[in-house]
Amino acid sequence: MAIVADTNLAMIRGDTYAFGVEIEGLDQDLETAFFSCKKSANDTGYIFQKTITDGISKVNTGTYRVRIAPEDTKDIEAGSYRYDLQIGVNGDVYTVLKGELMITEDITREV
Repeated sequence: MAIVADTNLAMIRGDTYAFGVEIEGLDQDLETAFFSCKKSANDTGYIFQKTITDGISKVNTGTYRVRIAPEDTKDIEAGSYRYDLQIGVNGDVYTVLKGELMITEDITREV
């Protein structure tokens, strides 16, 4: 498994955003998975984080779905954020995606 460097994503603040990730050579379930988002890589706190029990789900062997829920982004400032997707399998840790998450302003907001 190798890192996929700087895969940029874009979404609208307060919307649902989901994408699939296929991990080549994975023939068993992940032990851990974290999709972590920060304003900058050096920040100590997360803007939000998705896990294998909250937002990351198995589609089939080797394929997972990451879902960012509306409440994860509805109250944050539109802008550029850093993210990565780190997985754990067989006691090993791999970063399989990383890059910029561009969150653009929403026009329609529920009242």
